[in-house]
Amino acid sequence: IVDGKPYFIKGVLYSPVKIGESPDYGTQRDWMYYDDNKNGKNDLAYEVWVDKNKNNLQDEDEKPVGDFQILKEMGCNTIRLYHLPSNNPIIGDIYRHDKTIQLQYDHAPNKELLRDLYNSYGIRVIMGSFLGSWTIGAGVPYKKGCDYTNKTQREKIKKSVIAMVEDHKDEPYVLMWLLGNENNIATWSNCNARTHIKEYYSLVNEIAETIHKIDPLHPVAICEGYNPGDLRLYKKYIPEIDIVAYNAYMGDTGFGEIWEETKKYFDRPVFISEYGIFSYNTIDGINEEMQLDYHKGCYVDLMINKAGGVSPVFGKGIGNCIGGVIFDYLDRWYMDGKPDIQNPGKKYWIHSKDHKDHEEFFGITSMGDGKHNYFKRQLKKAYYFYKEKWTK
Repeated sequence: IVDGKPYFIKGVLYSPVKIGESPDYGTQRDWMYYDDNKNGKNDLAYEVWVDKNKNNLQDEDEKPVGDFQILKEMGCNTIRLYHLPSNNPIIGDIYRHDKTIQLQYDHAPNKELLRDLYNSYGIRVIMGSFLGSWTIGAGVPYKKGCDYTNKTQREKIKKSVIAMVEDHKDEPYVLMWLLGNENNIATWSNCNARTHIKEYYSLVNEIAETIHKIDPLHPVAICEGYNPGDLRLYKKYIPEIDIVAYNAYMGDTGFGEIWEETKKYFDRPVFISEYGIFSYNTIDGINEEMQLDYHKGCYVDLMINKAGGVSPVFGKGIGNCIGGVIFDYLDRWYMDGKPDIQNPGKKYWIHSKDHKDHEEFFGITSMGDGKHNYFKRQLKKAYYFYKEKWTK
């Protein structure tokens, strides 16, 4: 319930990166401070333009509108931010051990920009913390890894979250606090939650309890990778959690048993904090229809399992779904190789025609050929699908 009314999350993961920047090269900046033409306006929020005919040129009728307006016209009511920067004195030097992490997070948050996102465009924010994933917040180098049994790292992570809550708790754009990013399965992000799951959950519960004391007005969610074994631990180890979120890539029919199993073992509201697929494969090249079909199936499953949802085949849904967050808003060119080239993927992916994970093509918008103007947006078929559904 938000402002006295039921709130269904029509969400998009918003983590744009300009072509050529990459965390691997220590060049990725905080998008909230992009102003490379020095005109006092955020480059992405206010100055990108839509390439309507996809000719990769800015024609006379293609005026700057900005990502915020594009999201509003889509019907988006929520964006998810993975992790918020802070210069709160409580965090000390936890973001200064790594050039990339320092560049993105060791400064004040741009609250004016987020206020305008809400005040002018009606979009709220799921406020995230990596909780040590990629060692962000743990205060140790990536090579060392985040250790949830380490008392010092646990305290630093806790302080990074307290800083976020203190920075933003009274702001109108806050929808909720979201802890972690599938840390329970994400061995690739160099944290040891998978092998020390009870220690990880004890930290999550401590932090959730602390947030409730600082800010009793906004719920606290955990972001998980769906794992039935872990789900059975939630009731015992993370009772302070109000909402469960899953990063879920389970195919074009939706999210399977997630709704029913969560209802059974941990009766909390559920939303999907990441879902989607890319618009490319090595057999067809660009394939927006494949991406569109995948999103259609996921959307139907979300709607069936929301409060009052009904399946024409199976009848009444579970009723615990409070929405979803599309991954991703914009293609990111740094995910699979040189960041100035949009590269095909190499890793295995079960749901793709060529069984490859093309991470640089997940956006429902793209930057076209990337030439001439990095502010260009080409809207994909999936974007227009959500625009139709979300604005009716």
